[in-house]
Amino acid sequence: MGAQRVLVVDDDPDYRLLVRLALEPGKGFEVVAEAGDGPAAVAQARREQPDVVLLDCRLPGADAFDILPELRAAAPDTRIVLVSGHDVADLRVASRSAGAVGYLTKETPARSLATELDALVGLVEAVEQLLSEASRRFEQDALSARAARRFVTEALTGYDEEGDLTDTVTLLVSELVTNAVLHAGSDVEVTVQLTPTAARVEVTDASADAPAPRPAATDEDSGRGLALVGSLARRWGVRPAPGGGKTVWFEVDRKGAP
Repeated sequence: MGAQRVLVVDDDPDYRLLVRLALEPGKGFEVVAEAGDGPAAVAQARREQPDVVLLDCRLPGADAFDILPELRAAAPDTRIVLVSGHDVADLRVASRSAGAVGYLTKETPARSLATELDALVGLVEAVEQLLSEASRRFEQDALSARAARRFVTEALTGYDEEGDLTDTVTLLVSELVTNAVLHAGSDVEVTVQLTPTAARVEVTDASADAPAPRPAATDEDSGRGLALVGSLARRWGVRPAPGGGKTVWFEVDRKGAP
């Protein structure tokens, strides 16, 4: 499969250049067109039929939600990702209701842009084939990791006959929830999405500090969470959460999936 063809829609030429450089060849994407306003974006989408549109939420004389219907009509198979440099507290819900794949913030580091965009775009087919989705909030409590394990086990019941997927996911969730409870000082939200090929889990807390892997001594009881995620998940990442905080996400392959 070739690179994903991208249309960048933003009235700031410097940001468009940043995206073009961040999605350099070899990252799985190719910027094929740019636009600085809504009408130009619709015209470029109709002409190029890109795989992905990175659409700034605020454009001259309009916003993204004004031109989304025209974009979808001009390029029905295009995946639209909203981009915001402002308050994103409601962007997650808004992106879904508006028919966008998801959202990115302009605070996403350039070195992470391709990875985060790949994670969003890669979810499109999976979301369309979503078998189940469950979400639950847990208090900042030492017992939350155990409750999260039980929640994940219930969410995967009936979808994991041999138990290997459940064992791996509950282990990783337990580590991430424990880290959040200890270091974020907030409640934790856990979301589980199951598709035909993988289980995707998101753990969201109120701390904006990104977790950092660290070596753990053999006699330590903690410090191995991200190392386990890195070794057992097929991919993982961290992104800013709506309204502040962060989301740590990971995906684990289902046994026998292509």
